[in-house]
Amino acid sequence: MGQGLPKAVTSIALERDAGPLFQVGIAEMNGWRPTMEDAHVSVMRDSWGFFGVFDGHGGQQCSSFVAKRLTEELSSQPLPADDATVKSLMLRIDQEFLDAKQPSGSTGTFAFVVPSAEQVLLRVGNIGDSRVLLGKADGSMVEGPGTDGGLTTDHKPDNKVEEERIRRTGGHVQTVMGVARVNGDLAVSRAFGDAQHKQTGGPAQEDHPVSAEPEFTTVTCDHSDFLLLVCDGISEGNFPNRDVVRLAAEELRSKEPEQAAAAVCRKALESGSMDNLSCMIVLFRGKEPPANGARKELWPGPFSEPTHGAFRKAYAAMATRAGTSLEAAVEQRYTIASRQAREMSLTSSQQKKDDSHPEKSTESASGQESLATLLWTTRKGPEQDSQDPALGDLRAELMQFDAGPPNTLAEGSTERIQWFKEWLDGTDVVPSIDLQNMTRDELLNMVDEDPDLLAAARAQGLVDTQTLRVVRVVSADVLRPAVEAHHTINWDERLLSICDQHGKVLQDDPSDKTAQVKFRGKICASVWLPVECLVDEGTDELNDTLQTPYQPRKMEVAPVDVLQKAVEENSWISWKVGMAELAGRFAVAVEEERCYEVTRVQFPAPISRGYWLPTCALREADGSIEDMDLRIGSEDSESDDDDDDDFELEEERKVLRMVRIPPVVEDVKAALEAHPQLDWQDQLASICGKEVEVLADLPNDISILRYNGSQPLLPTHILQDAASEEAASLTDEGGSAKRQRTA
Repeated sequence: MGQGLPKAVTSIALERDAGPLFQVGIAEMNGWRPTMEDAHVSVMRDSWGFFGVFDGHGGQQCSSFVAKRLTEELSSQPLPADDATVKSLMLRIDQEFLDAKQPSGSTGTFAFVVPSAEQVLLRVGNIGDSRVLLGKADGSMVEGPGTDGGLTTDHKPDNKVEEERIRRTGGHVQTVMGVARVNGDLAVSRAFGDAQHKQTGGPAQEDHPVSAEPEFTTVTCDHSDFLLLVCDGISEGNFPNRDVVRLAAEELRSKEPEQAAAAVCRKALESGSMDNLSCMIVLFRGKEPPANGARKELWPGPFSEPTHGAFRKAYAAMATRAGTSLEAAVEQRYTIASRQAREMSLTSSQQKKDDSHPEKSTESASGQESLATLLWTTRKGPEQDSQDPALGDLRAELMQFDAGPPNTLAEGSTERIQWFKEWLDGTDVVPSIDLQNMTRDELLNMVDEDPDLLAAARAQGLVDTQTLRVVRVVSADVLRPAVEAHHTINWDERLLSICDQHGKVLQDDPSDKTAQVKFRGKICASVWLPVECLVDEGTDELNDTLQTPYQPRKMEVAPVDVLQKAVEENSWISWKVGMAELAGRFAVAVEEERCYEVTRVQFPAPISRGYWLPTCALREADGSIEDMDLRIGSEDSESDDDDDDDFELEEERKVLRMVRIPPVVEDVKAALEAHPQLDWQDQLASICGKEVEVLADLPNDISILRYNGSQPLLPTHILQDAASEEAASLTDEGGSAKRQRTA
């Protein structure tokens, strides 16, 4: 199952163009996004030029359309006379795209550049949150009137001028996941496309909540200055405008403009950007143009996830942008990685020689280590690369190709590229999941079950760090008056069942200070509650606990009266008479479930078994676990026979609730096969459509059921509450207006 992009696609597509008046360099990097949605325009005429960067969202249809149409228009028309003419052009192209009934939208930032003998005139326009910056050769930035000293101002919904226009045209601004959004959806207030946000307002085309009307700035500069046009991905991390200009100027002292632009993209990625990355640099001095028009080139990044569908697709798309194929890009990357690994390995080996035998430090490292020998070093153990993670990453990447192509095939040859094509064709690809196009409920259900997916969703900006945090509900004497005093939610007696229980936050609503919390166990529902009644137990605490290896510790069990009280107050375990003999004993804690406030402890002889006990009834004891007669995790441990005793699930275990299993066998089978810890068994077909008892809801979306004496395990999320009518008024997963209201 695909999981978004497990790693950023760092291949860079470069483009170089030149003419009598200008030199232009463009660099594009996919980054962490599943698709590259940026586009650019470079039109150089006899006395002027037009340069633009267009940052798509919701697909690449709009940015590609706008870039194509602007190239067509400006390649054949004279320089627009004024800002009004440019505005008319942009709105006309926007309307053409809207008439095409295609999805997606795009911001755009651009400049008409008109050089003269003495100076250069810049007519800058902006629609959205991409930016235009002006730099000087010494690395300083020409201060402008816009965002962070740039020439353009970001069009964001929380900008006071933009917010007033949005409201005046029938829209509203809502903060979602900490970001102000037009109609609770779009994080920019001006853009091409986005038809759904151009339904109110009018009749003028620019009078909609989202508008394609540009904002203009005119400045003059020197011929020695340079222009940068960047998408918002360059700016979203810790990479201020002045640092962008300074880095570009440093690179331009010795490199071509497209190489300087590539350095900007790489630095933006290092600075925390999770978006597509595009940078265009324009120099106001001419140069002989490339023989066959704009020259394109690919700098391939690591091909580290060849079986991951989304990663492979994004990698191939970047190759296509540079005018090459996936197999050619992988062949080129293999050549580069092989050379880098060999050079780093030789350097490392020589350093070890020098450290061990200083008297031989003048010896030549002329003996070339073969690639096969280099990779065998890795196969002998990862400790070989412990001092050089970069070398270890290169070796791991190369090992995917086993012995690699035959040495008789020349680098870059058609035959060698064909070898990589056949290798790619023979490598299974896991289908990718398009997190971008899921409903919010689908997304949250999926990422809740998979920490890697949650990380990918956060990397794509689909889920913020506060979503799915674990919280505890306050006691009833605090919850009831808070709910009764709230203006959007009403008290319901069934809310008593969630008091002092743990749940996960699905979403926050800052407008009325409430949060939607999902519960499993005593009540299987999602409930809107006042934020003030939720005690934050730590973001992703459950998932963190499951992923972090637990360090065994020596523990002491509380006295019998304390132990019994703690067990009886915990809804996940039951008190047994035999538990009394555990009181005051020493044991080793081997696993903890913080969300359920229980810890698994292993007792030495004569008990020689494991129990789940309330964490509050245990305290850390002095001494080492080595002197205890335990065999934790060993195959012949006497406690292994008690694995099914987790949470004390005997016949007399109290039933949490009644549920109905979906009737379609194929649906149940698919859910089990998709679960990382469960497998389909043919005998489960007999319980499909049946009403069964839930004995426990365990972490990782697993419920223990009871039916006709058996205790099958099924994914919690597929179970249908038999008392759904009762829970329906508490559940609001369909996005209905708030919230457990009473009649």
